[in-house]
Amino acid sequence: MTRITGAESSRARQLREAAMLRRLDRGTSDRPNTACLAAARDQVDTAFAIAAAGSGDLLGVSGFGAIDRHEKRATFAPIWTVGRLNEAVLVSHVAHLMTRYAFEALEVERAELHLDWRLRRMLDLYVDLGFRCEGRLRAYFAADADPSADAAVLSMVRSEWPSVVRRQRAVLAGETWRYRLPSDRPP
Repeated sequence: MTRITGAESSRARQLREAAMLRRLDRGTSDRPNTACLAAARDQVDTAFAIAAAGSGDLLGVSGFGAIDRHEKRATFAPIWTVGRLNEAVLVSHVAHLMTRYAFEALEVERAELHLDWRLRRMLDLYVDLGFRCEGRLRAYFAADADPSADAAVLSMVRSEWPSVVRRQRAVLAGETWRYRLPSDRPP
């Protein structure tokens, strides 16, 4: 994961042009994905490009939709993918790295995310990674034609992080995962 800086980057341009661009926190949507990504970029506090370690191929983008330093809370932005990697593997890696970044770099007390309630497999994956489902927000994700979708609110707090980081690494241990934070790179 590499932090995206500047108003327009080559990574963001690659994502906009990707034919298979998908947002992994929501079910189907009738809104054009490139328009959604452009709107989302304006609402993201900190963004990261997700790239394959060996080739550098772009796999997606994510970040924090909001970072409230006063309240010590970070809300994950959606994960956007170009569809070159198994979604569960991608979410596992990104959730682990984003959670680490939230607690270790941003030093927040709470990390949270909102996920389409209908995405039960994705919800189960986040729970397996140590997040707790705190409830359901009605009509949270707007839709143009279909009824709006409810959102599951998932969170993790700092006191849980030491045990959860071991749990997350155990989930990822069976996978060949090479995605690291910049602080993990050798000097």
